[in-house]
Amino acid sequence: MSRNSRSLPETRLRSFDTSRNNVSSPAAGEFFRRDQSMLKAGVIGCGYWGPNIIRNLDALPGVELIYVADLNTEQLAKQKALYPYIKTTTNYLDIITDRAIDIVLIVTPVNTHYRFAKEALTNGKHVFVEKPLTDSVQTSKELCKLADSMNLTLMVGHTFVYTGAVRKMKEIIDSGELGTIRYITSQRLNLGLYQKDINVLWDLAPHDLSIADYLIGSQITKIKAYGHRDINPQLEDTAFLNLTYSTGEKVYIMNSWLYPEKVRKMAIVGTKGMMIYDDMEPEKKIKVFHKHVDFSKSEISYQYENGKEYFPELILKEALSVELSHFTDCVLNNKEPLSSGNKGLNVVKVLEESDLLLRRNQA
Repeated sequence: MSRNSRSLPETRLRSFDTSRNNVSSPAAGEFFRRDQSMLKAGVIGCGYWGPNIIRNLDALPGVELIYVADLNTEQLAKQKALYPYIKTTTNYLDIITDRAIDIVLIVTPVNTHYRFAKEALTNGKHVFVEKPLTDSVQTSKELCKLADSMNLTLMVGHTFVYTGAVRKMKEIIDSGELGTIRYITSQRLNLGLYQKDINVLWDLAPHDLSIADYLIGSQITKIKAYGHRDINPQLEDTAFLNLTYSTGEKVYIMNSWLYPEKVRKMAIVGTKGMMIYDDMEPEKKIKVFHKHVDFSKSEISYQYENGKEYFPELILKEALSVELSHFTDCVLNNKEPLSSGNKGLNVVKVLEESDLLLRRNQA
């Protein structure tokens, strides 16, 4: 059966007994939102990022938020107060084994992604996983194969590719306004937040890698990685990636948890123009420069072109809302997500190779 031939709602694999003592259901008389035509959603994880997922998911037309799971009962109580019609649980299996649930969104530590996503897919759910997809190439490949074999949507939370700014950059690059892209630099820096189980590349680089993949659209052929372990002797808190793409572009990434100010900045340099993307700017996030340099071999001289500069108009809409709307559209209409499981796998391949290079350099 091909992916495009599946129909919705999906047929569940087994019948499960979902009665559990740790499930909080709406009390008698509470407002129930039940619509059989809507996608039924469950969210696993409501710590740092989970509440943002929950808020945007609950606001989507065509989606009914049914369940939220987390080990922290205080966090669950906060979500229950905001959305009294949802069920909450400390056991993620209550979501995964509920036959009424169509889509599962996983917003938990990276080392849980593989297990939770695999169990959700095995139980016939479409799955959205926050970045990175998993903590290894092997497990990421397994999830992609499983989703494909079961005709289910697997999507990764590469949120920045759904921003108006990044999409505008893509539009400008594809128009040829900047000429051929020579290189891209990307800085994602701040003081913290230190993670306990992953280094700074696994934490921050998925954003830069997914943006670069979206803008360039070709394969990475060469990777160089360097890093420092300044605070925790086991984990890099500052790291550099140098990437070469099959179409010739270079991408230089710097990530750090040990930097005096928050920086989220990219520069795109082409043969005819340049562009700056500063995500810390509230509105004018992109600036385009009609500047370039030409070199005359015969005269051994440089010619500098300084043309106009401008701020392109952007569609400023919350990227997470756009991303989750795209996820549900892909589920309902059998589309391949822009940030598909395979896109997530490509990011994990770079991260895993970078880990090997960092360990080699530390030896």
